[in-house]
Parts: sequence; C-alpha cells; structure tokens
Amino acid sequence: GCASRPGGGSPPLQSPQQVVFAAKSSYQVALTAAVAYKRLPVCATPRVLPCHDPAILAQIQKADNVAAAALDAAENAVRTPQVGDVPRSKAITAAQTALAALTAITTTIGSTK
Repeated sequence: GCASRPGGGSPPLQSPQQVVFAAKSSYQVALTAAVAYKRLPVCATPRVLPCHDPAILAQIQKADNVAAAALDAAENAVRTPQVGDVPRSKAITAAQTALAALTAITTTIGSTK
C-alpha cells in the first residue's frame, strides 16, 4: 500500500565534503575524456575521424585550468574549519559551475568520434 519506506523520498543531503568529492570524481571522468581526445591525431584536410581540433583542445585546456583551480579552492574550503558557510558555499558553487563548463565540452567531443 502506501506505507512509507525507509530511505524513500528525496535523496539525503550531502555534506559539503561529499559534494566536493563527487565533483572531483566527475572532474576525473571529464579529464579522462579530454586526454583521450588530445591523443587523437590533429584534424587535417581531408578530415579523417577520429581526430582532434586544436581550437577545441584550447577550449578544453582553458576550461580545465579554471575547473582545476576552482575544485582545489573548494576542497581547501571544506577542509579548513575556519572558512565560513557562505565562502564555502560560494567556493563549491564556483567549482560546480567550472566543472559543468568542462563537462559540456568533453561530452561534446565524446560524441564526435
């Protein structure tokens, strides 16, 4: 019937540390895709797939630099007890936003092979 079940409903809230750990895990997945893309030969004319476009590779590198720095800052924020809730939350949000930008690019390159 309609009995409530343990663990039902919305997922449990994650601690800030768990959120950052999950983001770093997603970052590793995106980085793995980026490295695989970089290892492909450079696209030439005529285009032979799979290959990598240097312009896209530059976008990936920029997004990676931002994401890596933001994730490091978020990790430091959750590991430092003196960091207040608002700065910690802002650091986590910045990391998630930077990771989303990197993931958007690496997801696209994964579909062009």
